[in-house]
Amino acid sequence: MDDHQPTTPTAQHSAWIARRKRKPLSCTLCRQRKLSCDRERPACSRCRNAGRGDSCTYGERPPNTSRKDGSRSGISEEPRVEPPSPIRGDTPSSSAPLLSAVANKHILPLPAPSTARNNIAWGLPDAHVTGAVAGSARPAIKADLTELSNPEEPKSTEAVIFRGKNYTTQYYGSTNPTSLIGHFPELRSYMRESIKHHNSLASVQKELKELDVGWKHEKRNILPVKDAELHLVLPDQQFMDEAIELYFSTFESVYRIVHRPTFQAEYDRLRNDPRDAKPALIILVLLMMATVSAVLETGRIYIGSASLGRERGTLWIETAERWLRHQSRKNIYLAIWQIRCLLVVSKQMNRYKKKQMWSVAGDLVRDGMAAGFHRDPRHKVLSPFDQEMRRRLWATMTELELQASIDRGMPSALAAIRMDCAPPLDVDDEDLMPDFERAPVPRPSGEYTSTSFLCLARQSFDLRVCLNSRMNDLDVNLSYEEVTRYEEMVLAELNKLPRQTETSNGPSARKLAGLARTVLDLQLRQFLILLHAPFARQAESNSRYTVSRMVCFNAAASLIEQHWTLLKDKSPILLLLRHDYFRAALNLAHHAYISSQIQVDLYFSVSHDTVMQFIQKALSMLEDSIAYIGTGFTFQWYISAASSFLRSLVQTERAASLKQEATNQVVKQYYRVLASQEPFSRAKESTCPFHFQQSNTLGTPLDLPGVIANPTEMSYIDSLFSQSQELDPSDAPFSQYFFGDPAAWTFDNLWGVE
Repeated sequence: MDDHQPTTPTAQHSAWIARRKRKPLSCTLCRQRKLSCDRERPACSRCRNAGRGDSCTYGERPPNTSRKDGSRSGISEEPRVEPPSPIRGDTPSSSAPLLSAVANKHILPLPAPSTARNNIAWGLPDAHVTGAVAGSARPAIKADLTELSNPEEPKSTEAVIFRGKNYTTQYYGSTNPTSLIGHFPELRSYMRESIKHHNSLASVQKELKELDVGWKHEKRNILPVKDAELHLVLPDQQFMDEAIELYFSTFESVYRIVHRPTFQAEYDRLRNDPRDAKPALIILVLLMMATVSAVLETGRIYIGSASLGRERGTLWIETAERWLRHQSRKNIYLAIWQIRCLLVVSKQMNRYKKKQMWSVAGDLVRDGMAAGFHRDPRHKVLSPFDQEMRRRLWATMTELELQASIDRGMPSALAAIRMDCAPPLDVDDEDLMPDFERAPVPRPSGEYTSTSFLCLARQSFDLRVCLNSRMNDLDVNLSYEEVTRYEEMVLAELNKLPRQTETSNGPSARKLAGLARTVLDLQLRQFLILLHAPFARQAESNSRYTVSRMVCFNAAASLIEQHWTLLKDKSPILLLLRHDYFRAALNLAHHAYISSQIQVDLYFSVSHDTVMQFIQKALSMLEDSIAYIGTGFTFQWYISAASSFLRSLVQTERAASLKQEATNQVVKQYYRVLASQEPFSRAKESTCPFHFQQSNTLGTPLDLPGVIANPTEMSYIDSLFSQSQELDPSDAPFSQYFFGDPAAWTFDNLWGVE
């Protein structure tokens, strides 16, 4: 050992010793790549953004064994700082994979057999150790290898959308369909570049905005009606009959709000003499028509950015809200609760103030609890009819609130509620009448009724509430074992659902409605994507999570196919009621991008063309949705940009033209809406003939689109917009033309996602 000991420390040797004493502050991966590191723990932002958060460690720099002074062993007896030892508990986190272990070479055994070398390499506490003690250091190596071969599962990362500034902020949690874009920076950059280099989208939005401003002020001349005049708002008899029949064949096979036999008796009297109808019945009819008005209107006529059917539904919704505000809260009866439930459904179908849907549905549940709907009605002496209607309404309220919470990405209020209200009886309306003294007997298994959806949905209700609460909880991160356990529970509930080919028992028994069966499947299958998506994003760095990619792909493909099948059967209700196909298309786009980054995908490989076919189906359904209601362009923009982005990965020579195609696809949809505009005079007559007559008697001089009756009544924002109408879009900021929050189109002020 003395032959290798330097006699006089040189300046170079002293500098080497000084460098050895410096503790590395950057993580291992940033230090190897010679990049700046913000030193955040447990993982720096650079590693998190690259999807390598589980590989980010802060181990000491390995000892330098190659020295210029000619020493073969590289071991000096001069005092120096030893690298951390596994025995001292300073090893990197056990969740780091094998890549981290290779980067930190000091945790691997050195091949030298000498005791001194083994002492220095493993940091044993004694300077002189025997061979037996040296051999006892070997179990530490085995323990490290065991931890590396079975690493602790990394925690899933939060996916949220939080944008805005000051008090004008918007928050969408992990289960919101758009939240995935927060973890898709490549798509966000592609969207920003596409918009900023092509101003055609801003230009066409400016034209549509002018029409919206003009129609907004035109509607201000619509006078509120009194209770005695409500019947004048009703449309013609043929439209009413068609709308009521469509409502019962669709929504009343899912949610149970209206009892058809009792309603039909009242409705027949309304048809004979509308003037003698009760105001509550007229409001009930208006809201039932509002839920299907958008899909029932086939003329494809638009008033500003709203279709004629949606504008009718909006008018009926506002009429119902105005009437409801004047009703006493002391004397509430069944029709009031039915109207409140129908308000939530009709707003969802017409995208009426969609940012408030979670609050509206939550208010309904809280008011229902204040009325004791969450308690079993047998605690109070009620008729069997009233007991069952309370159960149906409470089950409908909870389903509406839960789905609104999932769509917004918020915890459901039902997670903290203890309720003992029994599920509804699986009976048809004809088996339940107000004059019955005893409750009806439920139908046997296999015979489905219009209430079967709520009965079957109740079986998985607790699981869905729990999953939504945990995934939107800020303090809970699901481990991979928990995800797989929840997945098994979801699949078990899916296996309990009736199959589409299942036949009913008996000649008179009915099958479960196709819409009800599809919603039962969708509301469970959506959680497979929500559970596995955080781990599917890490499949590039850890092949174990390829299973999550497979689960997400299969679930997303199934969601799109089920929506597509219903649409082909001429049942477009779910296009407006749910957004599963949009969520699925975004996840498929992200799946395709991750697959393109994996050089050899040996575990799960799906052709690029197959993924693009599903995305194109979703894009086609989004276009149909816009055609029905006249809004929803942002969702179409996301999927259109994702489709062009994925094609640009394959067709690199067409990258510039594909960006143009992404914006053009949305611009064409805008022009379809602009090309079918209804003049304001005829629009008023089509939506509300009574109000049109009243406004004509007052001499309202509004017949042309875009003309504002009284500029002094304009709001501050509208006046700012009218001052900039003559500006060229290329010279004005984009924020003046994009509907709502411009960040919904460009994601410029998206808050950081952890």
